[in-house]
Amino acid sequence: MVIPPTIVLVVLKNSDNPEPSGVSETSLPELESGTSPELPTMPNLLTTLKTLYRQGKLTTPERTLNIFKNGVREVDEGHPEKAINHFTEAIARSSQSAKLHHYRADAFSMNGEFEKAIVDYDTAVRLNPSCPDTYLDRGNSHYQLGHLETALKDFSEAIRLKPDWGEAFANRAVVHAELGNTEESDSDEKVAISMKVDVPQLTEMLEIARNDDQNL
Repeated sequence: MVIPPTIVLVVLKNSDNPEPSGVSETSLPELESGTSPELPTMPNLLTTLKTLYRQGKLTTPERTLNIFKNGVREVDEGHPEKAINHFTEAIARSSQSAKLHHYRADAFSMNGEFEKAIVDYDTAVRLNPSCPDTYLDRGNSHYQLGHLETALKDFSEAIRLKPDWGEAFANRAVVHAELGNTEESDSDEKVAISMKVDVPQLTEMLEIARNDDQNL
């Protein structure tokens, strides 16, 4: 049974280091914001040409970072398909970046393409197996597809790597509830609440999960 997207907790990414590996924020010159090199209007033509000139002077890592930031902006603005295109272009330039694969996976997930998201999460895990965010996000995609046992394993690995992550305990509590593991669910719920998660949201999720389990 596939669970509606509203039931899955949304976990924000760690924004302390948003750049793909091998690219430094300080290496990127200032670029005019909101400028698109495609089909410029006459008043913006000069600005567009100047932006294209500056982009032509960027190194490959700087261009990759610029493309990556465009993808992040599209995600923030609610345009996952456009974000996927940007992240795909960035991955073509830096295929060994776990962060790029992770961000594209998030965009696929946001677009409801959970199978494709899992493929990218798998790649991100292979490239960086010590990132707890990837396991939690991959677990959410498996959860959406009804892969409860696999989601449980991913949430457990996220907790192993980050034992103080309340959202991971909350997500695992919900999966345990759907699997009928009452004691484990109650235990994870208590830990999640002690870590200051959104209690009303968790309570609602658990009620739905427990009702689903009773209806099986």
